[in-house]
Amino acid sequence: MLGGALGDRFGLKTTFSFGIGIFTIASLACAVSWDVESLIAFRALQGLGAAIMIPGSMAIISINTPRAERGRALGIWVAASSIATSLGPLLGGVLLTYGGDFGWRWIFAINLPFGALALIILKNFVPRDNPKNSGGLGSIDWTGAVLLTVSLALIAAGLTYLGELDGGSWGIALLLSGLALAGVAIVWELKHRDPLVNMRLFANSGFAGGNLLTFLAWSGVGGIIFFLPMLLIVAWKLPPTYAGAMFLPFSIMIASLSPIAGRLVDRLGTRKFLTIGPAIIGIAFLVMAWAIVRQDYWSGILPATMLVGIGLGLSASPLSTAIMNAVDDDNSGAASGINNMIARMANLFGVAGLGAFVAFVYSKVIQGSDLDTDIARLMVDSGFGERLTGALYQVRTEQLQMVAMNHAIVALCLVLAAMCFVASIIGWWTQPSVKTN
Repeated sequence: MLGGALGDRFGLKTTFSFGIGIFTIASLACAVSWDVESLIAFRALQGLGAAIMIPGSMAIISINTPRAERGRALGIWVAASSIATSLGPLLGGVLLTYGGDFGWRWIFAINLPFGALALIILKNFVPRDNPKNSGGLGSIDWTGAVLLTVSLALIAAGLTYLGELDGGSWGIALLLSGLALAGVAIVWELKHRDPLVNMRLFANSGFAGGNLLTFLAWSGVGGIIFFLPMLLIVAWKLPPTYAGAMFLPFSIMIASLSPIAGRLVDRLGTRKFLTIGPAIIGIAFLVMAWAIVRQDYWSGILPATMLVGIGLGLSASPLSTAIMNAVDDDNSGAASGINNMIARMANLFGVAGLGAFVAFVYSKVIQGSDLDTDIARLMVDSGFGERLTGALYQVRTEQLQMVAMNHAIVALCLVLAAMCFVASIIGWWTQPSVKTN
């Protein structure tokens, strides 16, 4: 959010370039880090650069594209993002496999040529924007920045602790503290003359609905991407290549459909896409639950992940279009920052928050079995997705683990399906029925 505010004050091109510069320098520092503490510190610097950089990409596209063509442009942007997201882990795996002892360093060092190329492209091909909301660093709502950052950090920590063993009380305390501080931050932002996050943007139903839809849909996608590979590799004993391959059709669908949806949304408006897309993702999660019950990879899991990709391909670029069309160009950086923040909190909730639900179902199935109490407790303590070793490595316990993991992910899929169907209703209810120019 601070990155978005900086873009609105100092220019999107300038801020975007600055963020890329920090990220690239931090990547070099990570590559030459000398111990784990220095690596963590440089990773934090990477995060700072990314926070300044990320809101700028969508905002730059928006302000340099007429509203009538914005959907097409954002569709190409979504397609490029999905391709990069798919190639990143593949390239990282190759570097780790063939890079020897320095393979992990190359994962960071490879960002240097990409960062340099991005800066050259920005300098030569992207026009400089003149921000109307200029006031320098002194005009930035630093109190709001601290309140919002600390509140989100507490919420993130709370969700993380809820998914850990014996972390329930800490998780609840941190989560409630974060929510309380978030309430204070919202009151502050509403009263501030020049807030970091203009809460009045949420008075626009298209903007508010688009962000709520982002949270619901992205929570599901983030959660299933994290937990499904554990089920396939640990419980079903499938090779890791199967877990990686299942996301290939997923990524292909997003990359293929996003530009098409982007072109169509300029003519048809966002409502149809933001109703149909989440509904398809919800159906995909129901198919996935059915496939897990049948333990069917080829004709169940793969088609389900492809359906998720189709739903995202139809809704991702229209969602970005809805967010950016709901605000004026002066607030494009802030709007992009808010949406990116919500998407990342959704991913965190999908992994940590829903992870607590997965762990709960998993433990209940094991505790409800006729297994010896001590063995059952050890299985619960080992956690969802952990390979059984030592005294736990038995045919009976492995079978029970598979059953418990299957039950947990089926329950997760049903929850995610419900969330996506709610998102579909929100898309229909909040988005304009005709295109906006």
